[in-house]
Amino acid sequence: MRIKKIAAFLIVFLVMARKSPAQPNSELKELKAFADSGKSHVFDSSQRQIIYMPGDNLHYLYPLYQLLGAENKFRKELSDPVYYDMLSRAVARAGDYAAALEYEQMTDTTQVSEVERRQIFKSIQGLGNIKHADARRYIGFIAPGYRVIMLNEAYGKPQHRAFAISLLDELYKKGFRYLAMEMLNPGPDQELSKLTYKTGLAATEPVAGEMVRIALDIGFKLVAYDDPDAAKHTARERDSIEASGLFQILKEDSTARIFVYAGYGHIAEKSSSEKFVPMAMAFKRISGIDPLTIDQTDMCEKSNFGFGRVFYETYLQKYSISTPSIALADDEPVNVTGSDLYDLTVIQPRTVFRDFRPTWLNLDNRKQPVYIKSADKNTFLVQAYYQYESFNSRPGQVVPADQTYLQTAKGNYLLYLRRGKYIVMFRDIQYKTLYTQHVEVN
Repeated sequence: MRIKKIAAFLIVFLVMARKSPAQPNSELKELKAFADSGKSHVFDSSQRQIIYMPGDNLHYLYPLYQLLGAENKFRKELSDPVYYDMLSRAVARAGDYAAALEYEQMTDTTQVSEVERRQIFKSIQGLGNIKHADARRYIGFIAPGYRVIMLNEAYGKPQHRAFAISLLDELYKKGFRYLAMEMLNPGPDQELSKLTYKTGLAATEPVAGEMVRIALDIGFKLVAYDDPDAAKHTARERDSIEASGLFQILKEDSTARIFVYAGYGHIAEKSSSEKFVPMAMAFKRISGIDPLTIDQTDMCEKSNFGFGRVFYETYLQKYSISTPSIALADDEPVNVTGSDLYDLTVIQPRTVFRDFRPTWLNLDNRKQPVYIKSADKNTFLVQAYYQYESFNSRPGQVVPADQTYLQTAKGNYLLYLRRGKYIVMFRDIQYKTLYTQHVEVN
């Protein structure tokens, strides 16, 4: 009987684990049809780069016009993995996280064989004495033993930024005063004392923007440590320059404690190639400091790491995870994928959606769900801007607190907002402002 159950599980799992093309929701289909029409002239089809700020103004639909309206062109010029990565980021910026998950997994070209799937299943089933610790509390508990903590993210997963936000209060209490973020603008025109479009292009994604705002409110000093000339340098050169930028903080402040937020393998402590030294490894060499490195990109839903995705799906068949967790065996952290690139691995729970929006957008109860009703049938995108940021700025110069084009079954739009006063903008599919509304959240 047990063998039959395992066999049945394997059949179901193997079917579920195979990657299938993402199915666009009705809003994305509408947007693609609009961009494809050729009548709208909403984007410059001659552009070979994805544009986020046409005319020096933030435009959250423009990259979607490009990627959907010139799909064949960009898939050919960028390659499918890069195309779907860009598409994942673009829909995430617009507040469509379900689509972002589907597109992100399509960036992976790893072929995991059925033999390898069975081996993964066997290794997960063989795990014993596994307990799970709340990741936020566990990291906060061990934080005093480290001067530098590094956490990574997948660029198209704002859920990772939500988890990073959950760490900020406790890390500040434990003496961390610097928040070094790869996404911040390292150029001479940077703005790191408040959030604007000059803070960093990636920081204009709404959850990233909230991370910046909350960190500044708590008292963190923001540090932009990325290579300003990364496009001209090799991967090794870029990571070496990043490591030097972090080390500079310690040279200027001998007591500094730093929380570093980076993308993917930049925080790896080992290299898979002699020609490449990741930032964390380079930092350890020049500083003599062993950072606490924490991965949250392998063990998460729809991972773009094929083996990680299979490990994740298999693991959650055996263990129920409702909060970001650290796996412990005999009270010691373990990485269930067997990777030794990082000190800790955060296992993210599956996303729970409410009216098409993920509930983790409440940011550990910093925000609450607010339903917005549009009075104009031509509304396509709803954006909520903090009133205090908007009074002296043009809309294209500030970052929404939240936004979405996903309409509920009742015709409303669900936003997650903190207490405060907002200016809500209702835009049509051409990104033209239909009207604005003042909203106060108590």
